[in-house]
Amino acid sequence: MSILLDRKTRILVQGITTTEGRQHTAKMLECKSEVVAGVSPGKYGQEVMGVPVYDKVSEAVKKHKIDVSVIFVPKNAVLSAATDAINEGIPLIVIVTENIPITDTIKIKDQAAKKGVMIIGPGSSGILVPKISKVGDMSTEYVLPGMAGVITRSKGKEKQICQSLFKEEIGESTIVSLGGDKIIGTGYIEILKLFEKDESTQVVVIGGEPEGRLEEDAARYIKSSGYSKPVIAYIFDREKNPQIAEEKEKMLEDADVTVVDDIWEIGQIINESTIEE
Repeated sequence: MSILLDRKTRILVQGITTTEGRQHTAKMLECKSEVVAGVSPGKYGQEVMGVPVYDKVSEAVKKHKIDVSVIFVPKNAVLSAATDAINEGIPLIVIVTENIPITDTIKIKDQAAKKGVMIIGPGSSGILVPKISKVGDMSTEYVLPGMAGVITRSKGKEKQICQSLFKEEIGESTIVSLGGDKIIGTGYIEILKLFEKDESTQVVVIGGEPEGRLEEDAARYIKSSGYSKPVIAYIFDREKNPQIAEEKEKMLEDADVTVVDDIWEIGQIINESTIEE
C-alpha cells in the first residue's frame, strides 16, 4: 500500500511543453508513472514522449480519466492553471512552481476547499512512492521501497532525510513534499492522517522548518489524537531562528515525537527501535 499514488494513478501534466515540464515528464515516465495527458495552451495535437497534449484541461478530461494534475507553469500562470484543474474536479493537484503570490494561493485554497480538492504546494517537489509512481520533480536518488513515511516542506529537504534512511538501508512507503511557499495547501496533519491508516507505513519522519506554524499544528494534533505510529522529527535551518526552532522542538517532544539534532540519527533510531521490538 501507499498514500496518494499507486501504479494506476493517472496523471495530467500542466505545462508539459515547458522545459521543466518536458524534463520531469520524462523522469516520471522513467518511474513508470501513468502520465496520460498534458496541457499547454496553443500546443493541441502535439505529443511529448508519446503523451498527447491538449490546449485546455477540459479537453484532456473528456479524453482521459485524471486522478492527479501536476503544475509546471510560470508563477503568473499558476492561478489560472490550478483553477482549470479544480473546476474539472481533479481530486489532487500538485503545484511545483515556487513563489506564487500569496493572494493567488489563497484563491486556489478557497476554490479547492469548495470542491473537495487536495492541493499540495506551491513550491512542492511532489510525491514519490518508490518503484511505484512519482508526481513532480522529486529526486529518486537514495530512495528505496520501505516502511518510513516522509513529510517535508521546502524542495530538496526530502532528499536529505532519504540519505539518512538510505545509509541504514531503510526505505520509504511514500514521500510527500508539502511545499516551501509561505502559504501552502495541505499541511502535516492531513498527511499524518493518511499515513496512520496506511499499513505499509510503520514510522513517520517529519522534516520541519523554523518558519510558519505547521509543525506546531502537527504537534498539537499528534498529542491530542494519541497518534498510533512513532514519529521522528528534524528541524532544518534552525540557525535561521534558533528560538522558534527550539520552541517547536519542545512542542514536538511534549507530543512524544522523537526530535533529533543530527539528521543522520533518523535512520539509526529507526533501526534501533526495530531491533528492540
